[in-house]
Amino acid sequence: MLMRPICIFAALAIFDAIPLTVNANHKPASRASISEAKVYVVSKSYTTLSFTATKWMVFKEQGLFQDFSGTLAYSFQDPAKCKIDVTVQSASLDTRNANRDKVLRSDDFFDVEKFPTLSFRSTRVTATGTETYDVEGDLKRITVPVKTIGVRVIPGSGDFAGFETTFNIDRGDFGVLGTRWSGNTTAIDTTVVIHLIIGGVRE
Repeated sequence: MLMRPICIFAALAIFDAIPLTVNANHKPASRASISEAKVYVVSKSYTTLSFTATKWMVFKEQGLFQDFSGTLAYSFQDPAKCKIDVTVQSASLDTRNANRDKVLRSDDFFDVEKFPTLSFRSTRVTATGTETYDVEGDLKRITVPVKTIGVRVIPGSGDFAGFETTFNIDRGDFGVLGTRWSGNTTAIDTTVVIHLIIGGVRE
C-alpha cells in the first residue's frame, strides 16, 4: 500500500527524479581527501528498499522491493558531484502474502503493467549546511533525512558506502488509492513509511 511512481532515495524511495532534501551525518572512515566523486554500484546484498502501511488502524503491514539496480556518486568534499540513479522493478514488491501482492500489483495500487519500473535520477545536489544537502529532481518535493552509515575502504575486500533513511509519504500524492479494494474507505492509512538502506560497492 505504497505509492506508484516514487521510493528512492535516497535513498532513496521513492522516484523518477524526486527532489528531496537530505540531512546526512557523515562518518567517512578513510576521510578521502580528494573531491572527485567515487562511483558505487547499488548492491542487492547490502540494500533494502522497504515500506510500511497501517491497516484498519490495527496492523502494520510491511513490504519491500526485491529487484532493483543503480549507481551513486559520492564526494565528501564536493556535494555538487554527488548523484543517485536507481531503477526498481515494481512487480518485484513482496509483502510475504501472495494474495496481497497480487492486489498491490493491480491497477488499484501500483499498476505494474502500466508502470513496470519506478526510477529516481537526481539532477543536482547542493550543500545547505555542513551535514545537509538538497538533492533535486523534477517530480515532487519531499524532505528526507539521510544518515551516512559509513564510507570505508577495507583492504582485501573492497570500497564500500552505506546510507540509511526513513521518511513518510502520502500515497495519494502518487495516485496509489486502492479505492476498489477498500470500498472507497480509508482502510489503509494514506501515510506510508519508507525505509531505505542503500549499500554501494565500488567496482
